Amino acid sequence: MSKKIPFSLTVLLLFTISSFSQILVRGKVVDANEQQPLVGTQIILKSSGRVTVTDEAGFFEVILPKDKDTLTFKFLGYEEKQIGISNASTNLGNIELVRANTTLDEVMVSASPNNFKSNFKGSNFRINPLTLKNINPLSTEEVLKTVPGVNIVGDMGLSNRPNISIRGSWGRRSKKVLLMEDGTPSAPAPYIAPGAYYNPVSDRITGIEVYKGADMLRYGPNNMYGAVNYITALPPQKPQLRVKLVGGERNYQTALLSYGGTWNNLGALVEGVYKNFDGFTDNSSVEILNLNTKIFAKLSKNQSLYFKISGQFEDNQASLSSQTPFTFETDPTQNPLDADQFTMRRYGVDIIHKWLPKENISFTSKLYASDFERDWWRQVTAKVKASEVRDYVGEEIFNDRYSYLKNVNFREEDQVIVGRISNGHESTTDSRWTYAVSGVKETMNMEWQAFGTPQHLEASFNLHRETFKDRFLVADSTRWARNGTTTKDLWYRLWSANGFIRNEFNNGNWGITPILRFEHVNMYRQDLIVLAQNPNINSTTEGREPNIYNQFLPGITVDYGFKESELYASFYQGMIAPSKVFGFLIEQNGIVTNPFAGQSINIEPELSWNKEIGWRGNILNAHLNGQLAYFNNTSRNFYAGGRNEVFQELGKINVQGLELALGTKLLNRNQHQLQLSGNVTYMHSKVLSGQLSDNDLFTQVIHSTATQNEYINKVNANRDAYEVYISDGGGGEILLSDEVIDMDDFQNIIKSNIRFGDGNIENAEAPYTPKINLNVGLNYDWNRLSIGLSGDYVGKQFTEFHNFKSESADGAIGQLPSFFTMDAFANYDFTVGNGVNMTAFVNGKNITNNIYRASRLNRATSGIFAGGFRQIIFGINIKI
Repeated sequence: MSKKIPFSLTVLLLFTISSFSQILVRGKVVDANEQQPLVGTQIILKSSGRVTVTDEAGFFEVILPKDKDTLTFKFLGYEEKQIGISNASTNLGNIELVRANTTLDEVMVSASPNNFKSNFKGSNFRINPLTLKNINPLSTEEVLKTVPGVNIVGDMGLSNRPNISIRGSWGRRSKKVLLMEDGTPSAPAPYIAPGAYYNPVSDRITGIEVYKGADMLRYGPNNMYGAVNYITALPPQKPQLRVKLVGGERNYQTALLSYGGTWNNLGALVEGVYKNFDGFTDNSSVEILNLNTKIFAKLSKNQSLYFKISGQFEDNQASLSSQTPFTFETDPTQNPLDADQFTMRRYGVDIIHKWLPKENISFTSKLYASDFERDWWRQVTAKVKASEVRDYVGEEIFNDRYSYLKNVNFREEDQVIVGRISNGHESTTDSRWTYAVSGVKETMNMEWQAFGTPQHLEASFNLHRETFKDRFLVADSTRWARNGTTTKDLWYRLWSANGFIRNEFNNGNWGITPILRFEHVNMYRQDLIVLAQNPNINSTTEGREPNIYNQFLPGITVDYGFKESELYASFYQGMIAPSKVFGFLIEQNGIVTNPFAGQSINIEPELSWNKEIGWRGNILNAHLNGQLAYFNNTSRNFYAGGRNEVFQELGKINVQGLELALGTKLLNRNQHQLQLSGNVTYMHSKVLSGQLSDNDLFTQVIHSTATQNEYINKVNANRDAYEVYISDGGGGEILLSDEVIDMDDFQNIIKSNIRFGDGNIENAEAPYTPKINLNVGLNYDWNRLSIGLSGDYVGKQFTEFHNFKSESADGAIGQLPSFFTMDAFANYDFTVGNGVNMTAFVNGKNITNNIYRASRLNRATSGIFAGGFRQIIFGINIKI
């Protein structure tokens, strides 16, 4: 008689057999060359077709349903790889995927823990996707302040017009830094008007690279100090819907919606971002909409295509005017200029095709274009004694926008910036700019053999075109008017033919990389209002003021690799293109002036010799990674510094310093990780020569007793360095040649020139070049939880070439005190249902609410811009 096996025992037996037949496979997918983790790599099971992806560190775990199976690893832009599995429990270690020859390096983002890009010759710094995820930045400047060598000149709002200084460059609107998006210059007009009036919203940035070494000559035109390359998201490896919702103080709102994926050899992504923020001060709200779509396709084994189109629209209550010392100390959130309005729209397109006719040769063709237009309506302002504001603006306006002044005790020097009253009302002006940029770029890369080692040749040629229409309107009827009389109408056009040739010579551990860049620029300017008043003009070409110049820029890098480190030294000549500010002047007998009729424009680019020596890599068995660099840059032909500060005799400025960035894991045990990272920059700047004229110092600046005394002491201590002019009482001027000046003289000064160099002013520093910048961060990770705390210190810094330590009554001049801020974050990853991945997060910006003087960005026009306002945001990131 047979016995029946109990049902429960049968289930247990089948479960046990099934468990033993399953295989747990784990590993990490990395780039074969740089060993960087490949986030989102698809792992496909041959038996079931089931797909899993690697996490943000490149790790994966897969349970196979039977004792043998095959895993296929796929990542867009990399060669596919298959691995057979047959062991009971398998740790595959690092799975190396080889980057396909058709991959476009400039749009790939790295998740490497290293803070540098190894295939860039010279110093550079890389911010990876995980860092951006933790920071959840309001703006890109918030991230860039963590980069050694970078100083942020504080502005208002979300920094849609970033003010980035690299290695001592003048930071206003990042004019002397090359900004790029996916390898393409992103400024509205990189040559003629390089001011950054467009910046991609931080929510769609997945990586940032900052370049500073000799390989800067691969990019142009402004390659003297450094470049920032924003890298936007590529299509995800498998179809994915992403929704990110963020809220916070001061009505901060962000919504990101995207959908994309990879189907065989085609990847596509459609993305939209909406941002809204009331601003840190009154009347400083901003609303932004960004839409973009991109396609990346591997057309064949030897061809690929990348296509991106984007549009950004902004409505912002941005102001050039800010606060005086009195209003900053009384209430730094005050801004009475409620009619200021900045509106813009920008369209951009990139098309990149890569073709490999042979295995060792590739040709990359890029077509790019952008169209940008902005209107910036700004109230006309005046500076009024605080005690006289009520009488000046009238009772109605005072109660509406200046009521915070009620019951406040005023000092004699207290000033307030107000809307100027004329004929009983306030008025506005409009700066209306329209740009169009287009170009085509062809780059060849070739691998060849010498000394038994691969060598790499790269050559590129670029045709680039810009047009720029600069108009200024005045509306004197009401501050709300949005049309007026045109008082300026300038037309600019530029063609550039530029390119470079570069070769990496390698022999054993040694490498030497010479590079030569060439720039040919042909540009002109026309004053359309002046031409319209001449009835005798015969064509549209009349009145053109041409400027044509050629420039060669050589450079070289030597490097030596050992173990997991590299030593390098680079030397190159960088250039800042003559823009609309000084591109149509002449230099005659050492003095820069406007040209007379018939004179040929001969102004040259601002040039510099840049030297650096450094180390980067891993030490102590890879427990410590980072980089160290010493740099020494000397610029010449320096013309424009701060607003209305110009060198009539072109200046020469040296900036040198040290940059250090390190990271280490203090703890890595049982899923508990504690990481410490930090960077420090030391800079010393010196104005070596030149003669400066400050056109605002005695016409616009309202001096305090302290700045008056400081100026008098400066002049009397070094009389030969100053040319001081006083009024003769009849509209003329008198030079006080060798006289000691006093307070009575100061009241009559109308102009002052200062001379730098031997026997004159010998220790003047460049503006916005703090001696010390320091950033330190501590991150703790456990399972799916990440928390972190960081601190940022910026040393005191001068804001103009006179190097005033004291502050004027209107806040236009004076040294900025040092400041320290702290940020914190917490992220938690979790999964809901079947494959819905979520991250909940909270971020605290400037959690100590240490409000500081961030800049005097527009000097006499603006006064003080405040920074350091605490901002708490929270949100959720959903991926389906």
